[in-house]
Amino acid sequence: MRRVQYLIGSMLAFTLAACSGPVVSQPGSAFNQIDSIYNYGAGGRDLRLTVRGNPFPMPADVFAHVVEADVQVGLLRQPTHPTLTPGPTAKDNYELVFVFSPALTLRGDDLCKGRGDQAAEAAPVAGGTVTVRAIAAFCVAGRAETEIVGETQAEESGDVRFSGMMRQMMLSLFRPDVRDNGHGRGVEVF
Repeated sequence: MRRVQYLIGSMLAFTLAACSGPVVSQPGSAFNQIDSIYNYGAGGRDLRLTVRGNPFPMPADVFAHVVEADVQVGLLRQPTHPTLTPGPTAKDNYELVFVFSPALTLRGDDLCKGRGDQAAEAAPVAGGTVTVRAIAAFCVAGRAETEIVGETQAEESGDVRFSGMMRQMMLSLFRPDVRDNGHGRGVEVF
């Protein structure tokens, strides 16, 4: 009986957490190795940022700058500087792409090839909030090395739920490599 109560309590806690904050999921494999690619093309340098779509009633260029500010997070690796106007340190063929209100069929490789299909505009929900959906990809030479999908409710671009989703997406996109430890006893993070 205690086990059933624990299970129900855990499911309830997860459900409430999902309702109150951002939810992110990584469609690709967590075992995709990006350390060397990241270190060469993004670590310690500018990284070209592309933003498509805008879930809020504000000019697209202003929203793009909000996204640019929100993706400046401390990563568990050497820092990168995603920017709309990359300087000379940026490597060609390396890019971070975000698409907001994406079509459900859109995938990371699509983003890296320039597609940014938009779904229909989401209607506001109770209290003036909107459902913000996004897909992002770390692109190298037109291919998604990692991709992430996020969703949250937010009233505006300055909402902590929106900036929290952006932070979670960045940490997932640029997570440290995960490897099998070779002994059949789990994984190691490097």
